[in-house]
Amino acid sequence: MMRRLSIEELTELSSKDIPHISAKDKDEMAIPSYLHKNFLIRWLMWKRYECISTLAKFSKDMIVLEFGCGIGVFLPELNRSCGKVYAIDHFPEYAKLLNRKFDLNINFIENISETSSNSLDIIIAADVLEHVQKLDEYISFFLDKLKRSSGRLIISGPTENIAYKIGRILAGFGEKGDYHLTNVDRLIKEIEEAGFHLVNLRTLPFVFPPYFFMVCEFKMPNAY
Repeated sequence: MMRRLSIEELTELSSKDIPHISAKDKDEMAIPSYLHKNFLIRWLMWKRYECISTLAKFSKDMIVLEFGCGIGVFLPELNRSCGKVYAIDHFPEYAKLLNRKFDLNINFIENISETSSNSLDIIIAADVLEHVQKLDEYISFFLDKLKRSSGRLIISGPTENIAYKIGRILAGFGEKGDYHLTNVDRLIKEIEEAGFHLVNLRTLPFVFPPYFFMVCEFKMPNAY
């Protein structure tokens, strides 16, 4: 079973004073959602990662990159389940604190170019690509870094549909979310247009509408 950080652990971690990280930056890292008083919101945040873990079928011979690791909530699971783990984020400070606190062995990189071509088994991008400008450039990086015959890209993202927007208002985040530049449907379209094959799709919170999030697994263009 995947280890979930407690509210107390996340509160302690996110309370560390890092001057250049603003409240809006913390919003983008979903810290308020992981600490929300509503259990269902916290459950939904963790459920995305549980779906990713199920689709990934991690093993100790895998080399994995978490693209946009945020505060680092998934890093303990990756460290436990994979052979080598890379992590990258615009603000990696909290994740690095977590790495030290739990004595993990995460390899933090500043640029995806630091990984070798044709070397990664899986790239995970959990609710991050909707924030990214020049998405096509990053997808090209993913195509280069993943193993040609077996590499996989696993993403999650918000639907941004009416139900999602109402849910955001009810959660107290109605004035937030302007940092979402797109939605998961458009992400799927752009990733497929680049040559990836969509092989699995999970919807959250349920298998029937309305959907708030989707978790998608893609294989490389020439994967078999």
